[in-house]
Amino acid sequence: MNLTSDLGQTEQWFIAFFFILYLIYLGRIFWIAKKLRTTARSSILKFFLRSAYFSLMLLALLNPSFGELSKTEKADSRDIFWVVDISKSMDATDIQPSRIEKAKFEIDRYLNHFPFDRIGIIAFSEHPFLLSPLTYDRNAIQLFIPKINTGLLSEGGSQINASLEMAFKRLQKAKAKNRSKVIVLISDGEFSDEYDHNLIDQIRASGINFFTVGIGTEKGSTIKDGTGLVKDSEGNIVLTKLNNSVLKKITAEAKGKYFEINSIANSLSDMMTEMNQIKRTYSSSQEMNVATNKYFYFLIIALFLLTIDVFFTVRTFQL
Repeated sequence: MNLTSDLGQTEQWFIAFFFILYLIYLGRIFWIAKKLRTTARSSILKFFLRSAYFSLMLLALLNPSFGELSKTEKADSRDIFWVVDISKSMDATDIQPSRIEKAKFEIDRYLNHFPFDRIGIIAFSEHPFLLSPLTYDRNAIQLFIPKINTGLLSEGGSQINASLEMAFKRLQKAKAKNRSKVIVLISDGEFSDEYDHNLIDQIRASGINFFTVGIGTEKGSTIKDGTGLVKDSEGNIVLTKLNNSVLKKITAEAKGKYFEINSIANSLSDMMTEMNQIKRTYSSSQEMNVATNKYFYFLIIALFLLTIDVFFTVRTFQL
């Protein structure tokens, strides 16, 4: 343990104040002793005693850790593909700050709750885009999440089939065949194509867990486009609404679970609870040496010296 590097600025100030004030205190004691024609040499012993337990208390505050404890960590995981709608309608602000920003926030929140899962991200509008393959690397995923936005792909539509097919094939090709597999579709449900019933049947038959997150409100919202609002070919302002009926149909066919984020409620916590019910598969183990905290040794010795200090007095007057 390197004490110099571990001491923070606050602790260093405490040490400086202790010595400055104590030197003033000692000067005052020797001045009084001189006036009374007596001795105060025992104050020097007090100084070393108090310095000792003061230093020990500082060490205890630094949480000193030493020694090695062998520990085996086991990692159980699942393979999860997040399939995220990035069509222009996801810029709607009926969910604050916007549907797409809320989706990114929830993905990031998931990562913090389930650190051992292998995660992949597919963004889609008119075509799918593999933003991240399945990976354990949380730092990489954290870098990819901000890139999820409606400007990632130039197309403006929202075709669901190609993106689900990409997720399905990627999960099927995953090396760990026995690992639990999950697809999480997050969208407002405004698709420009009819979903493929055969593809949904294949997903269900393969044992892939299917979760759908509907994001938006049935009342809907306009979509900002630069300084104005998005308009259709006839010049009318576009109003986008959550189409939860189609999302619920897809989910029902896949024998999955549907969740919703709207202006009143957010059921993603329920999804995380459901996710916890899915069996994880053992993936790896690692032998680790863990240093143990020994602060209490320093604290016990400091308290013992403090007790001695209370009962040990200077000849001239009691401290």
